[in-house]
Amino acid sequence: MPRVITARVRPPRIWMLPLLLAVMVVGSWWFSYRARNDDRELPVYVTGGERLAAGAEIYRRGADAKPFTYPPFAAVPFVPFAKLPATWQAPAWFCVNFTILLLIVRWLHAFGRRQVAGASPPRLVWFWTLTLVLGVHHVFSVFTNQSHDLLILGAIVLVAAAWCRGRATAGVWAALGAAMKATPLLFLVLFALRTRWLAAALLLLATVSLTLLPDWWFPRADGRWWVEAWYDVNLRVLQVGGTASADGAWNAHSWLNQSLSGTLTRLLTAAKIPGAFVDEHAALLHLSDGACKVVTMLAQSAVLAAIALGLRRAARVVRTAADPPAMQRTVGLGEVALIACGMVLLSPQSSKSHFSVWLLPAAFLADRLLRGRRDVWLWVLVVGVLLLGPLAGKDLVGRSVANQLNAWGNVTWCTVLLLAATARGIWTADRDRAPAAPQVAPGTTRSSTKTSPA
Repeated sequence: MPRVITARVRPPRIWMLPLLLAVMVVGSWWFSYRARNDDRELPVYVTGGERLAAGAEIYRRGADAKPFTYPPFAAVPFVPFAKLPATWQAPAWFCVNFTILLLIVRWLHAFGRRQVAGASPPRLVWFWTLTLVLGVHHVFSVFTNQSHDLLILGAIVLVAAAWCRGRATAGVWAALGAAMKATPLLFLVLFALRTRWLAAALLLLATVSLTLLPDWWFPRADGRWWVEAWYDVNLRVLQVGGTASADGAWNAHSWLNQSLSGTLTRLLTAAKIPGAFVDEHAALLHLSDGACKVVTMLAQSAVLAAIALGLRRAARVVRTAADPPAMQRTVGLGEVALIACGMVLLSPQSSKSHFSVWLLPAAFLADRLLRGRRDVWLWVLVVGVLLLGPLAGKDLVGRSVANQLNAWGNVTWCTVLLLAATARGIWTADRDRAPAAPQVAPGTTRSSTKTSPA
């Protein structure tokens, strides 16, 4: 009789349901009632959603202690929250964020366990150890600050999921992020350099549609366009090469702003307006505003050049690969990670919770370190990331040292290293280790190792 081989069926993991429910209950209480009141963003979003539904002004910089500054579509998801009792809003928001995080983890888990060139994936425990050590640092800030950055990160992961399979729908998901925070428009660089014009067209069309949706759904009482008010109040004051600086909204020298322009402003110019989270001794040089702007624009151009070089290299690696779809699934996450790093570096205002996007370059680098050939330069960059990021937290170095490092822009420079490491990982992606040859017993040939019926 032929030997019957039965596949092992994994039992359903029903035990995880009560565990996840317990995490949601405990997390809702902890992050809702233990978070610092002055750092919470949810009341700002809920107030914006409530005013949007009523057709009232949502952009009240100077009038509100913490004004709503995002595009009008960003207030739409919070219209239902305004209808909940006040004591339910924070727990419900925690559950939404936790669910999004679970879905992100699920996709990254599938990315880490995929087979490449017939080789089995590395042990997932090491993949997740590296990913969490490198990238989870600022995910907790999303929960403690009750920000909406996981909505943006979720949209970017959807971009990665579509882009790794070469689908033009990546443009639609990028538009979803761009309608809530303008920086995902940077994906136009990715689609243009890879000549994916359908994805670029979908990005532009969907962004315009979603941005104008509030005007159709919740028209303003005064008849103006929501996007017009957003531009007049928030964007008109921004300058090319400058950092976010507006009365009642942003302080140009606040160390909470870890964008490239924010950090260079603190390091190169003296603080003019004292305030919270401002270190008046952070400046290493005292340049004029014009000179600082020139340096900032050169640094931003260097970031764009690094992104462009990484994307062009990815295109060549995929084009010359023996299995282009498999290689696209490998470097596709790296391309999206480059754009994610560029989003927070090139934005005029990037708070710590915005750097939850570190999860994407962290997962890509963990995959490269475990699958690729040993690369000394990649390890040097990753060690630099560890020193400036996870190992520079206030729980390890103390609050005063951590604040000083923030004033010098350690989060910014850590992101620069992540960008460089991701580009390096893409550059060497075609040098992966060859899959191990099957073991052959002594005295036998490869052809005799084939299995046959008993």
